[in-house]
Formats: sequence, C-alpha cells, structure tokens
Amino acid sequence: MTAAALPALVNGATRLYAIIGHPIAQVGSPAEMSARFRASGRNALMVPLDVEPSEFERTVAALKAIRNFDGFSVTIPFKARMLPFVDRVLPMAARVGAVNAMRRDGDGRWTGDMFDGRGLVRSLTAAGHRLRGCRALLIGTGGAGSAVAVALADAGAASIGLYDIDSEKAAALAQRIARHYPDCKAVAAEPDPAGADLVINATPIGMAPGDGMPVPLGRLDPKTLAVDVILKPEPTPFLRHAAACGCRTADGRAMFEGQLDEVIAFFAGNG
Repeated sequence: MTAAALPALVNGATRLYAIIGHPIAQVGSPAEMSARFRASGRNALMVPLDVEPSEFERTVAALKAIRNFDGFSVTIPFKARMLPFVDRVLPMAARVGAVNAMRRDGDGRWTGDMFDGRGLVRSLTAAGHRLRGCRALLIGTGGAGSAVAVALADAGAASIGLYDIDSEKAAALAQRIARHYPDCKAVAAEPDPAGADLVINATPIGMAPGDGMPVPLGRLDPKTLAVDVILKPEPTPFLRHAAACGCRTADGRAMFEGQLDEVIAFFAGNG
C-alpha cells in the first residue's frame, strides 16, 4: 500500500483500542500496535490509559459504551480484574483466570483471551531455549504469572515452583495447573532457585525507580535462564543480579514481541 493510499492517522472513522494499566509509561504497545494497524490498512489507533485501581471498573464500563471503541490490551494490575467484563472467555484465558486482550465482536459482545504466557514461550523457544522437561521457579502468580505458568505447563515443563506473597493465590494456581496438566508438577513453594533451569520474575517489582529484588535469591547457578516480564529500557534489579551471576537473561520484550502477531490477528477477529 502506498503512502497516499494509507488511511489518515486519525479521523472520524478511526477505530480505537487502548492498553489499560497502572502505571502505563513503560509500555511499548501503543506505537507498535498503531503502526501495525496502519501498515495493514486499518484505520485504527491504540492509546495508553493510566487508570487508578479504584476507578478501573467504572472506566472499563464507560469505554465499552463508546461505539467506535473496539478493544483493550490489559497490563498490570488489571488482567484478572478484566475477566468479569468478558462475554466469551477463550480456553487459554479460562485456564489462566485472566485476560490480556479483549475485543468487541460484530454482535456487540466482548471476547477475551490471554497471550502473555504463550508469547513468552514462543519467544524463548525461537531463541533456542528448551522448555520441555525444564524445572521452573515462578515469582508472582497474578495475571501475568498465571499466564506464564500455564503456558510453561502447556509447553511440557516438568515442574513449576510457584511463589507469591499471597500463598493462597499460589496454591490455587498450582491446583489449576494440576487439573489441566497432570504431567507437570506444580506446587506452591518458597522462592528457592536451587535446581531450577528457569527463574521468572512475574511481579511488578523492578518497574519503579528505587525498586530492589522481588525476593532475596542469593547466588544463581550460571546455567539458569533468568526472565523478567517487566518491559523497560534498562535491566531490572533482578536481571542485573542474574547477569552478575553469569546467567543468560531475557526481559519483557520477549513476552511482548512473542505475542504481537497473535494479538493483531485476535483484534481482527481471527481466533
């Protein structure tokens, strides 16, 4: 498509999407998604929305009432809280118990799915990391952490230790994984990285200036792959610690980039 044939960046026919979270300054989705919409010839735009948690439900209800508003990307801390606003919950989101993408369908109902975990698995696998049979330690079992845990189990992980400051949340996730993936040993556990092939920080700790480690980890085995789902330009304290231990590392770009094509197809009504 030539530049002259591209739709105007914004006009009265523009369809709107938003990424909703708190904080929001760290996200890269608005520019990337808007560019992909434009490249495909769609007159659509994604904008960032920083919403106070106390205003979340009211904000989502108001956005859903806007006739040219067609979808959400969802980030910390709202992935589980978005679920009640979904009319059709697709299988991965149902297993995770959270959504990170939601679209308005032609019948006016809303469909939600979860791409975080499989996006990360896709990216790590493409980079040559073997996940089948791996032993993982996951720190944080909120929306992103739950998605990653389910996707790891789906990819054939042998075991996943689940740590959360809310031990009941970690235990509930372990039970969900055991129900859907009986061959994966998932247990609520202390954040001990000994014997883990893969350690993942799925908490927001490391996002804000002055943050430290999500949990004390001690020295990591250099053979461990360390992943942080936080998307920011510089390494988080967790990734700096892992790199100082000689570990391979991956940051939030792995999860973000691994799911872009799937989310674009989802917003177009495919899937």
